[in-house]
Amino acid sequence: MSTAPCIVGVDIGGTKVACVLADAGGIILARQWQPTRAGEGWQAVVNQLLEMCEAVMQGVSREGIRGIGISCGGPLDSLRGIVYSPPNLPGWDAVPIVRLFEERFGLPVRLENDANATALAEHRFGAGRGTRNMVFMTWGTGIGGGLILDGRLYRGTNDLAGEIGHITILQDGPPCGCGKRGCLEALASGPSIARRARELAGDSPESALWQMTSPEEVTAQHVVDAAQAGDIFARFVLTEAATYMGIGIANLAQIVNPERVVLGTIAVKAGDLVLEPLRRALEVHAWSRVRQVLTVVPAELGGRAQDLAAVCLWLED
Repeated sequence: MSTAPCIVGVDIGGTKVACVLADAGGIILARQWQPTRAGEGWQAVVNQLLEMCEAVMQGVSREGIRGIGISCGGPLDSLRGIVYSPPNLPGWDAVPIVRLFEERFGLPVRLENDANATALAEHRFGAGRGTRNMVFMTWGTGIGGGLILDGRLYRGTNDLAGEIGHITILQDGPPCGCGKRGCLEALASGPSIARRARELAGDSPESALWQMTSPEEVTAQHVVDAAQAGDIFARFVLTEAATYMGIGIANLAQIVNPERVVLGTIAVKAGDLVLEPLRRALEVHAWSRVRQVLTVVPAELGGRAQDLAAVCLWLED
């Protein structure tokens, strides 16, 4: 692998896109971000990204750049460099994004699922530092995962390892966006927390949550805010979701036997309000010897995660 000092990282999201220039120590040297022009089609977004990359590389010779890393929601094929119809990027269908970037810049390009790329970032720079076997789990609009096993990212046979949000927790449970029922994502994601609050609204009309917002407008952030203010109803809703999350992690831990599970957004924002019931569920549903070596912690990188995720694709070797 080239020892050139700089790496370009590209983060493709449904609402924003970002490009960074970083060094091998994770120091961001230049950054560009813009709202995603998703409604204009994939060609417009790719052109947008190419222009942003040109901007962050301004003044740097191509010989000084090790490569370009691209982090994007799946499904995708990391080996062939193709993105297939991510839910948050309508109209993307078999977009050969690696080839398009290689043709434009004449640099090697790597593509990775965003959860996998963030797992690499948390493992190298964040809450997973020093571990050999670690799982990173997104916990927000969706629930996904990245597996670091024996110190390396594990992708599975066709880039689908770590789809933790779609393990079945409740047979005949609520429908999931993936087409199944009772998935962890359908029970514990941000939208699922909001849905559960709406379902139970009639049972607790006096809740402080409904002074903040209406059932029609409630979000997981409202539930977290009300729970942090001491609202019993909001705490019940969070506890229920966190218990399901604990069952999911227990199932995962029985199979993978990690030393650390690192949790994203909701765990970072809600802290012990979700971590304590999650750990109680883990006590019930995972063997003691599995639990003895396992810690469950919130992610550390925060807003830096998206910048460093794509950069870490060139630090994995």
